[in-house]
Amino acid sequence: MTKKKKSYAVWAILAMPCLPASASELSYTFLDFQRPEVTVDATGVQTPVPGQSVQIDALDGKGIAVAGSLALPHGLYFNGSYKSSVVDVTGVVSNPQVTVNVADTFDLVSSNLALGYAHEFGDNFDLIAEISYESSNYDFGSFAGENFDLEDSGAGARLGFRWNPARPVEFYVFGRYSPVAKPVLSERTYEPGSATTAGIRWYFFENLGVGIEYDSGDVDTTTISMRFSFGNLPW
Repeated sequence: MTKKKKSYAVWAILAMPCLPASASELSYTFLDFQRPEVTVDATGVQTPVPGQSVQIDALDGKGIAVAGSLALPHGLYFNGSYKSSVVDVTGVVSNPQVTVNVADTFDLVSSNLALGYAHEFGDNFDLIAEISYESSNYDFGSFAGENFDLEDSGAGARLGFRWNPARPVEFYVFGRYSPVAKPVLSERTYEPGSATTAGIRWYFFENLGVGIEYDSGDVDTTTISMRFSFGNLPW
């Protein structure tokens, strides 16, 4: 995303609370327990000592996550999430005498804090805008003296909608900008990027639902979740 596009997105988010506020039946005070499955698909190469190279390939993994949101006055809300996954990694250690194939797992931890605004367009259709602070950490350990660990954070944004076409069902789609979207393992840094999230949630009780979502980006994630909704607090 260019600086000009990022500027437009930030101004749109800041301007949305100036619209007339109205609350839909969608709740913005809730607690989610999640089971993510991630696909990292990243490769890195280092030469920790002269004559010896280490190449690693990050693959798939599973984890656990928790997320929550608290409704605030005037259509605003505050939310956050924490996700920890254990991901498979394979590697090749090479030197003039031998080549060894290795395999292990690494820890991938990410977190997010956001301030959002929900504006109702029609019955049970909310337009969503968020500004966020995101962090990411890849902890690989080491096979042969290499170090591919990554850690960084920065400001992000999200735009999308939530739609409740029938009382038990919710659909949602978001476009997201992240400062830590793509791991560049060889350089031990991140590239910013965008992702699209789409999901569906079914409430089998009024305040208890299950959902599934797919996040398509440089790191693909499929998440199954259970939501405990508490309605919107009467500020």
